[in-house]
Amino acid sequence: MDGFSQVLGRSGIAHSILVGQLIGGRIDFSQSFGILTTGLYVEFAQVLPYVISFYLVLSFMEDSGYLPRLAVLLDKLMHSVGLHGMAIVPTLLGFGCNVPGVMATRILETRRERFIAATLLSISVPCMALNAMIFGLVGKYGARGLFPVFATLAAVWLIGGMLMNAILKGESPEIFTEIPAYRFPHLPTLAKKLWIRIVWFLKDATPFVLLGVLIVNLLYSSGGVGILDRFLAPIVKTVLGLPGGAVAALVVGFLRKDVAVGMLVPLSLSLKQLIIASVVLSMYFPCVATFAVLLKELGLVNTAKAAVIMAISALVVGAILNLVL
Repeated sequence: MDGFSQVLGRSGIAHSILVGQLIGGRIDFSQSFGILTTGLYVEFAQVLPYVISFYLVLSFMEDSGYLPRLAVLLDKLMHSVGLHGMAIVPTLLGFGCNVPGVMATRILETRRERFIAATLLSISVPCMALNAMIFGLVGKYGARGLFPVFATLAAVWLIGGMLMNAILKGESPEIFTEIPAYRFPHLPTLAKKLWIRIVWFLKDATPFVLLGVLIVNLLYSSGGVGILDRFLAPIVKTVLGLPGGAVAALVVGFLRKDVAVGMLVPLSLSLKQLIIASVVLSMYFPCVATFAVLLKELGLVNTAKAAVIMAISALVVGAILNLVL
C-alpha cells in the first residue's frame, strides 16, 4: 500500500479518497480513512472475526434445538416489553446484523409486536460490527468502559419496551411453539449455513462501509463537516458534552455505525465522552440498510414514528449520561 501511495504522489484528491490521510508520514489503517485502507481494514480485520464467531454460535443454537427452549424461558421477560418469547429470535439475529433482525420480526403475530420489536432492535441492539468497534474503542478501559455502554443499552431496551407496551394499544399473544428434541448439529449443514450468512453479510455491509468512508473524505474536503459542526454544535457540545469533531461521526453513522465509531478514535476523547458517543451512535438511527428494511416492513408512517422515538431517546439518554458520569 505504501508503494501505491507513492504512485499517487502521497497527496491529492485521489490519494485522499483511495488511501486517505498519512498519519505521521505513514498509512494508519484505522485512522487514514481511505477506501482501500480504513474501508477494507474495518470490514475484514476488525469486524469480520466477530461476525464469524457470532453466526457460528447462533447456527449451533438453531440446529441443536435450543432456540425454542430459550424462547419459552424468556417469554415472561419478553411480555414485560409487549412481546412474546419468540421475539428472542429477531433479537439474537439483530446482534449479528440489524437487517435480518428486523426482517425476522415477521414471525411475530401482530403489527404492534413487530413495531415494538423493530424499534427496540434499532435503538438498543448493537450489531456485531458495531459491537466490534465499541470493544476496540472502550475495551482498553475494561469493565469501566464496556459496562456503562452495554448496561445503558440494556436499560434502554427494558424501559423503552415497557413504555411502548404501556402506551401502544393492544396485547401480546401467548407463545405456542413446538419444542424439538436436542440433537447434535449436522456439521456440513452448519458450515454451509455459516458460509451463506458470512457471504450475505459481506455483500450487504461492504458497500455501505466503503460509501461511508468515501462520504467522510468528501465532507472533509468540501468543508461540509464545518457547516454541519456549526449547525449541530449547540446540541453535540452542550447537551452531549462531545467535541465538534463528533458531528461527522453522527452523520456517517446513518450510513454505517461501525465506521462512525471508528471515526471517534482520532478525536482523543475522554472515557466519559467515549461512553456517551458509543451509546448515542448505537441508539440515534439505524444504518441506512436497516432503515430501508424498516420502511419495507413497517411502512412510512410507523418508520417515521420509530425514527422520532430513536432521536428523542438518544438525545435524552446522552444528556443523562453527560450529567451522571
